[in-house]
Amino acid sequence: MISSVLVTLLVKNIMRCIIRKDFTSKESLMIELTLLTLLNYVGDNFCQYRNLGHDNYKALLLSYSDASDKFGTFKVKKVIEKSENLKVAAVTIAAIKCPQHIIR
Repeated sequence: MISSVLVTLLVKNIMRCIIRKDFTSKESLMIELTLLTLLNYVGDNFCQYRNLGHDNYKALLLSYSDASDKFGTFKVKKVIEKSENLKVAAVTIAAIKCPQHIIR
């Protein structure tokens, strides 16, 4: 079984790689930073919903619903559509914020 310390180090390294990506324009950089902001918000809510006993899928849907309420449906959809590495970044954020629900 992998220790949570090793997983945390791995997750931090993955996030550094995503952030250091060589962007071709400032627009791409803004989209990635916006994606990270969105995922941080969703990650906090995801952990709260998981702590309440909801399964991963329901917690994720509720979290994105909250993000749409806060940031606006169009903005959330636009960030998701234009994002790269969404799955890796989302799992990374969740593993940092609430590893007890991600790492088994």
